[in-house]
Formats: sequence, structure tokens, C-alpha cells
Amino acid sequence: MKITNVEVLLIHAKLNTPGKDGFARPWRPIVVKINTDEGIYGYGEATMAYGRGAPAAWGMAKDLAELVIGMDPLNIEEIWNKLMRKTFWGQGGGTAVFAGISAIDIALWDIKGKVANLPLYKLLGGKTNKDLRCYASQIQFDWGPNWGGLTQKEQYAQAAINAVQEGYDAVKVDLLEFDYEGNMKCIDLTGPLPDKVVKMGVERLAAIREAVGNDIDIIVENHAETDTTSAIQFARAIEPYNIMYYEEVTTPLNTKLHKAIKDKVSIPLAGGERIYSRWGYVPFFEARSLDVIQPDLGTCGGISEAKKICDMAHVYDIKVQTHVCGSPIVKAASIHLETAIPNFCIHEHHRNALIKENVELCIYDYQPVNGRYSVPELPGIGQELSEKAYELADKVVIK
Repeated sequence: MKITNVEVLLIHAKLNTPGKDGFARPWRPIVVKINTDEGIYGYGEATMAYGRGAPAAWGMAKDLAELVIGMDPLNIEEIWNKLMRKTFWGQGGGTAVFAGISAIDIALWDIKGKVANLPLYKLLGGKTNKDLRCYASQIQFDWGPNWGGLTQKEQYAQAAINAVQEGYDAVKVDLLEFDYEGNMKCIDLTGPLPDKVVKMGVERLAAIREAVGNDIDIIVENHAETDTTSAIQFARAIEPYNIMYYEEVTTPLNTKLHKAIKDKVSIPLAGGERIYSRWGYVPFFEARSLDVIQPDLGTCGGISEAKKICDMAHVYDIKVQTHVCGSPIVKAASIHLETAIPNFCIHEHHRNALIKENVELCIYDYQPVNGRYSVPELPGIGQELSEKAYELADKVVIK
């Protein structure tokens, strides 16, 4: 079997989901489809659909695709090492490089599963976790089909109630992403925080806890907007509310900062969506400065690399919750990995997975039932792009 061509798509699927403040988000998933001379194909994704950089990942995937033409798609380890070690910039790492590698790697595993006529998780070791506990992620944007930045504590409480009524027993929230006027990411969260900012976050958290009770887990997300000083300050303010873990408390670029925070905070720390490859995780493992890691299959190096990262984490008694904020392609791949690993913690069900404009990019709509996910049993990752996705995409075919 040989790779004959690679389709690289930049999908312009703006999430036209007006919320209470009327804003909409750009959403540009980057997907590759690897085709073979035997008619078997596989899908993968580079998860830079949001923020700035989607065109960079699209360009990287196109460049890397040239190197795999004519290769045996089942020689996944050989291809992965070629993409990293023989591209010069590969060994420098970075988001776009590893996102491009990730997209190709996921597609190769999809092909391998289809060749074996087995779902991906069976190739990764089998079903360690029969169902996956999920949390409702990013409820500061509300929970449900509509998108809106929440401002008042009562709104935060109701969003959490909405999730719990659907069967979730855990929620995640960024308490400081919006100010009282609904402005997003406009508060300077570095250095000592003003008392009014701390109180705003605490009152929202208190409302959530009171609304859902003590049996529902709450994860607090900072999106690395805080620094060492403010992360410690805010952690101490929210510690009485029994937080499951405290996520992306500062930039991962200086690995020693997480250890400084961990030494002064009693809440477990999580992070990893902006940490790439096993080499990127090594200093966090050695310092034992994260309790839960969150590798993103679409940026960390793909399924091949994520499995290695998870196995390394297991040695250090560190749990895994993959970061999932992409199209249904990477969602499906992530579920397979989490099903197979013994140190799985909980699955992130991002609110983007609820939105029609994202769901319709693929032919299957996998959603949790009562806060639990079951792994797809179709061969490979069990997901494919829809005709709608192709209609919305800029596509280049690398031959």
C-alpha cells in the first residue's frame, strides 16, 4: 500500500451563534485526508481552528504532505520521525510544526484501523475505560446551542444547572474571562489582582457551587491569562469551594513557574494544551508540577505522540484529560485514546461540540449520554468529513 495524494483543507466554518451579546466566532478547522492506491483513506486534524494561526497550520500540513507521498501509510513511526527529524524546523518544535505532524499522524492511524477493520482503540491496547466520564466545558459562554458571554453570577449558576440537568456531574468555567459588561479578555490578570476582580470571580464560583451542590465537580480555567502572582492569589480565594483542578494557571513557556505555583496552592494543577511532544512535557514530569495533563491530539504530535506522552505521565502518577476543542474529527480520535489509556481522568466535552455549524462538518454526531461517552466502534477513528465541510473549504491536493 502506498500514499498517492493528500487533501489539505482549511474549512471556513464561522460559528454564527449569536448569544446575549451578539458576537460570533471565527472557526477554521484544518483537516487532512490521506488517500492510498488501495482506495483506503484516513482523516486527521490540526487543531488550530481558533485564535490566530490556522493558515500557518494549513501551510505546514501542505508542506509536510509532500514528504509522505509514495510511502507505506502503515509505517507510522517511520513517517512520524521523518516529519520531525528530516524537516529541519521539526526539531525546533512549535505549534504549527506539531499541528501539521498531528494531522498526518491521526490520518495514518485512521487508515491503519480501516486496514485492520478495527476501531482505533483496539490498536492502542484495547478498552481500558468502558465509558468516559465527561465535563461540560467553558460554561462562561453559557451551556446549550446559543453562544454568549455571561456576566452575572445568576447566569453562571443557571449555565451549570443546565449542564447538570443533561447528566453532567462536572463543569469547567473561566471565572475571569468576561467583565460585568460582557467584554472578553479585557481584564489585566497579571500581578496582584484588584480586590474587585477577585470578588467578581469568587461570587460567580460561589453561585455555581450553591446552585449545583457539593456532589458536582468544578474545574476552574485560567487560559494562562494569570501569572505566578495572580494565579496563587486567586487560587487561595477559591480554595474553599472544593475545586477539582485548576487549569492553565500561567504560561507553559517557563516550566519553573508551575512548580512555584504548585508549592503554594492546594488545588491540583492541570495544563498541556500548549505543550507539544514528549520533549515538551519532560520538565513538567520531572518537577511533578502538573497533576493532570491535557495534550491536544491535533497539536501535540498526533496519536503516536499522545500515547507516548500519556504513558510517560503514568510513570509519574499523573492523570490525563485530552484537550478537545476542534472539529468532530479530533473529537473522535481523542475518545479512542482516552478509552485505551489506564491513567484517564475525565473527558472534555467542549461547548463547541454542541453547535450546529461545527457538528455538521462531519457525518456522525457523537454526543455524550448522561455525561458519559462511549467510543465509536467503526473501523479507524470512526468519523468522516461531510459534503458541507468540503463546500466550506479551501482545498489543496498534494500529489
